[in-house]
Amino acid sequence: MVKKLGVILAGILVISMNSVYAQDIIGHRSDLGFSGYTSEYFSGPLKVIWVETVGSTRSQPAVIGDKLYIGTTWALVCYNAKWGTKIWQYISKDFCHSSPYYFNGNLYVGRTNNMYCIEAKTGYKRWSYDTGKDSVNSTPIIFNNQVFFGSNNKMLCLTADKGKKLWEVEFPTNIDQPISISDNMIFAVAGDTMYAFGLKYHNKLWNFQFPNRLVQGYSVSKTQIFASIGDSLICLDKLTGEVLWKQFFPNMNAANPTSYYGTEVYAAFDQYFYCINSATGKIKWQFEAGYFIESAPSISDKYIWLGADDFILYCLDRQTGAKLYFALSGSTSYYTLVANNSLFSLSVYGELYAYIPELKRNEGKINFDLWIGKDYTRLNGKTASIDAPPYIAKGRTMVPIRPIAEALQADIRWYPDEKRVTYALKTKFISLYVGNSNAAVNGRTVKMDTAPAITNGRAFVPLRFISENLGAIVTWEPTEKRITIEYQ
Repeated sequence: MVKKLGVILAGILVISMNSVYAQDIIGHRSDLGFSGYTSEYFSGPLKVIWVETVGSTRSQPAVIGDKLYIGTTWALVCYNAKWGTKIWQYISKDFCHSSPYYFNGNLYVGRTNNMYCIEAKTGYKRWSYDTGKDSVNSTPIIFNNQVFFGSNNKMLCLTADKGKKLWEVEFPTNIDQPISISDNMIFAVAGDTMYAFGLKYHNKLWNFQFPNRLVQGYSVSKTQIFASIGDSLICLDKLTGEVLWKQFFPNMNAANPTSYYGTEVYAAFDQYFYCINSATGKIKWQFEAGYFIESAPSISDKYIWLGADDFILYCLDRQTGAKLYFALSGSTSYYTLVANNSLFSLSVYGELYAYIPELKRNEGKINFDLWIGKDYTRLNGKTASIDAPPYIAKGRTMVPIRPIAEALQADIRWYPDEKRVTYALKTKFISLYVGNSNAAVNGRTVKMDTAPAITNGRAFVPLRFISENLGAIVTWEPTEKRITIEYQ
């Protein structure tokens, strides 16, 4: 059965892949309404347990028990979620960007040309449905044993067990987002227009035209639909498609998909992340990251995890927006996913990071001593060696990059290509470049007296600047040329 929505131009029936924006066919997010909600509580501090290069995909994985499934540039891959070891892969160029949807022991996935059903345990193909040469398919969802997805300008429904087509609906333009289902209604977005259909007969109920093409995705709650368009957050009545309210963010642009929890909706515009009352559209709180926020957040009863273009994963208090913790990421994060007592983040470089909670850090007082010209330190009375001794340059003590971080139990990353070092400790974050006297502290530019330097093949940083900006107290004892760092 084919239902036409308006007049379809003859030229639209032959559609190339380039006519669909690949970055917009994103994965499902936790549920059929794309809420971003997770039932797991997960807070810092974190530690990385494995990193796997999966290529230039934006696939959000499905984590089921101790297995992680993700569509990569070359295959649908099953990993051990705890160790990052590969269990099986089904090789096909059709999976790039498509997020797998898990249902009844099977995975449903297919970015281009085909939709697949793959056994989750073995990687064996149960069936595939040919969507046509150069077709671009959205990530599928499963409801009532049926598979729903967009393929170019069509919305299709297949049987989940055999992949038999039950019906399709044609649109005037290509479907840009995954299909959503809520309370016997189907929602699809084609270009700048959202359409609502009845689930039983797939009859059109209403359509709403946004001011521009919907790029960032949308969310469907029990009574409302939320979508970020340009500088606006728009709330629609789910049953009628009427606008309930709009919230404007002048001179800013939507940066990530909307999310919701209870009576609150969450959206990012540039580097700001907002919590908004879903009934009134009024802002409850806002959080400012160091740079643009692009990742889709994970939201639990207590915490919100999200990534930003400053290469940081942030943990926020859901009720207040207070920043609770930093974690360093390899680059900009496309999403955060909390599952199986782990946090997963995919970077723009195609690196999938897996984090777990780190053992509780020492909350007692830290006393850390170093001596100019000496290659040893003393931490709470225990002596240990370091790889290079501190020295004085332009009246400032320079130390190797790692001893301070290890003593204060801060997270540290060294980026050799950029000659950049970053430190993160609780809610403090510092970024420095070798040879550059400008540093970034919590996203703000700060001038240093002395720039980091490479000496005898080792990277050195100004001790006092790092220590004090991480919240420690530094004292100098001139007779012994001893520096003492105290941290509580």
